[in-house]
Amino acid sequence: MLRVSGLEVVYHSVARVVSGVSLEVPDASIVALLGPNGAGKTTVLRAITGLLPIHDGRITKGTIEFGATRLDGLAPERIVRHGLVQVMEGRRIFIELTVEENLLAGTYGRTDDWRADLEAMYAQFPRLAERRRQTAGLLSGGEQQMLAIGRALLAKPRTLLLDEPSLGLSPKLTEEVAQLIESIRARGVSVLLVEQNAQMALTLASHGYILENGKVVLDGSAAELREDPDVREFYLGMGGAGRKNYRDVKRYARRKRWLS
Repeated sequence: MLRVSGLEVVYHSVARVVSGVSLEVPDASIVALLGPNGAGKTTVLRAITGLLPIHDGRITKGTIEFGATRLDGLAPERIVRHGLVQVMEGRRIFIELTVEENLLAGTYGRTDDWRADLEAMYAQFPRLAERRRQTAGLLSGGEQQMLAIGRALLAKPRTLLLDEPSLGLSPKLTEEVAQLIESIRARGVSVLLVEQNAQMALTLASHGYILENGKVVLDGSAAELREDPDVREFYLGMGGAGRKNYRDVKRYARRKRWLS
């Protein structure tokens, strides 16, 4: 289980962007982390995977545990070796390398024989197999997302952190990504899913957390969140007493229980 407790993160030694965040990702489960832009979702992922120093950020309070291992303070490569891997927003593939060279980057640090896993990856993603010698920058957006996820899976994660995997994809490709995420969970890999498409996230997840202004303002089972009137209004686009656009929504005060 991945457990984050009382996490506080500061950028540039002055800007506190995450304050007191606690969440859990049980084994072989999908957990959704939702919230508006700037809420701190990506910062939480960076804290978990040790990438904060790259962005001049640091953890000032709290702990991050993965099973019996404390992750806060570990270097990113050591965190990956413990079985926790992140797919970043925007795919972040190596656009000048081939598809296969990108996939092989996921095997960095492995000491076992990864060749069978590479062939299994091609079987799962036949479009990548067809383009294995092609420059990755020439792939479509959906193919690049498959490549980014495939590269992460070749690191043999026990928990996968996905940051906006449906960003910029068509509805058809979004559905393909959703099916892929479910297949990953079915193989026993846990997923912490950051996703603007709240409907998709809460359909896939068993539990969800809503982050606003660096704090968890609501959490519960995905079924409970789908039925919560505030979640339905602000994240699922349902209801809203006549508020017809996001500008109106931003000015509309959350119910007091969200801020408690």
